Amino acid sequence: MIGTAAVLRDGTPAEPTVLASAPLAAYGSTPPTARGDARVLGSGELHLHVTNLPAVPGYYEVWLINPQNMEMFSVGVLGDGSDVLLPLPPNVDLGQYSVVDVSAEEFDNNTAHSGDSLLRGSLTG
Repeated sequence: MIGTAAVLRDGTPAEPTVLASAPLAAYGSTPPTARGDARVLGSGELHLHVTNLPAVPGYYEVWLINPQNMEMFSVGVLGDGSDVLLPLPPNVDLGQYSVVDVSAEEFDNNTAHSGDSLLRGSLTG
């Protein structure tokens, strides 16, 4: 795969265009020191940066939720790091699916949300 990146005249990378963003706050029984930021980039990707997530026996999954009817879909897995760049479906309506959720999931072959949300925030912009 070949990609391009914008570079300023002085050689530093240009900041990506941010279409929407959300501060992510601890949710439910998650320790209040857990937090993060979500940014929807003009490249059609969701960038997440998180800190102080509690250890879980499984993995962290990123979701977009429609707050009107609580429909949701998975955007991808956060992994072990604190930063991830996930592709968004080209037809996603961020006006409807405006809540970003990070959940703790178990390795149980169940593709549905576990119900254990750790971080949440609403996209604006």
